[in-house]
Amino acid sequence: MEIILFIAKFGLAFIPLSCIAIMIFLERKGASIIQDRVGPNRAAIKIPGIGSVRGFGMIHNISDSVKLFFKEDFLPKHAHKWYYILAPMLPLMTAILTPALIPWFAPISLEGVEVSGAIINANSGLLMLFALGALSVYGVVIGSWASHNKYSLLGGMRASAMMISYEVSMGLSVVGLLLLIGSFNMTDIVEWQAANAWGVVVQPVGCLLFIVSMFAETGRTPFCVSEGESEIVGGFHTEYSSIRFALFFMGEYAHIVIASALIATLFFGGYHLPGLNTEVIHAHTAGVLAGLLAVKALMLALFCLMTTRQKKLYGALKASDKAVRLKEYSLFQIIFGGGALVAVLIAAVLMFIPMDGLLSELLTAAIQISIVMAKTMFFCWVFVWVRWTVPRFRYDHIMALGWKVMLNVALVNLVITAIVYKLLIETGVISG
Repeated sequence: MEIILFIAKFGLAFIPLSCIAIMIFLERKGASIIQDRVGPNRAAIKIPGIGSVRGFGMIHNISDSVKLFFKEDFLPKHAHKWYYILAPMLPLMTAILTPALIPWFAPISLEGVEVSGAIINANSGLLMLFALGALSVYGVVIGSWASHNKYSLLGGMRASAMMISYEVSMGLSVVGLLLLIGSFNMTDIVEWQAANAWGVVVQPVGCLLFIVSMFAETGRTPFCVSEGESEIVGGFHTEYSSIRFALFFMGEYAHIVIASALIATLFFGGYHLPGLNTEVIHAHTAGVLAGLLAVKALMLALFCLMTTRQKKLYGALKASDKAVRLKEYSLFQIIFGGGALVAVLIAAVLMFIPMDGLLSELLTAAIQISIVMAKTMFFCWVFVWVRWTVPRFRYDHIMALGWKVMLNVALVNLVITAIVYKLLIETGVISG
């Protein structure tokens, strides 16, 4: 039983990797919406009787994967071979290891076996997570040095300096929260928020500092100076192509998912929602699951309405592929509309099915995983939103922000938190 549970939990570590395709699609469509353009819509798969199905641009992920897997892979003449090969693997390796420390659901008891929501439920979980996350910079630094290219080296130097600078602020931003909770265990952090208040409520400044630091850690705009195309061609990955180039960007998108999950876990309650803690879900599993399915049905119905609107707009155009596109829109109307109807029917049936014991425990875990994922995807969208809204900062401005502003604000926030916490203990408002 324990082996089966471990294998089932082990799959949670691959959630960030499974979200890479969604992130690429979200990036492209988000950019097109913000910039008021069509976005990806040309790659298609031909289906007999329907025509070319483009999937709102999702098919581009398949064409990109085929291109990157089978494109010519060359080794630069003057590169340091083994370091050059190793570098792209490091960011992806850390992207697989770090999710093992995130609690995806509350601890449950299955046939007398206590099962934690994290694959590795360590008392020093947060420290381990920061330590593993910091290893990703080695991929950038080693790759830039091993490429034997001055532009790559400049990008690697920028990346390492920036990440080290913002890791200081990132660590200090959560110390205030740790002072209140008194534990580095990730599950304890979520449980404390469930019993008291979300981290963003008790540490709003720390939350803001942590989010900004996460943007710098992932190297996303406005902190994308390590690959500033206008200044250093392409940065640390200038000499990379084919699957090695893809590994760097798979690592970047996986780190965005992990960063979003961390923000949700540390400051937004993790698997907890107000009024929907573990006990409530366990006691009313059928009702909660039916409610979540109703929300999903509403979302699918909205997608169906959006598709209908898009079909109407495209039908008014004089496009050469109008007939094919209208068939595709009709297909997705059936999929979204049918999915909404099925979700409603399942929600109605669940209300009459008694759920207790092992089934209730498993469904509670599944519901909490979906809560964490919903919060994670929201912050993934924030990453996309900021990238296509804010321009790239100048390198000296980034370093000044990290050392002269964020570090000082983090220290002041920590001192104020310590003073207030001490006063609350002495006055008996809270227990130490």
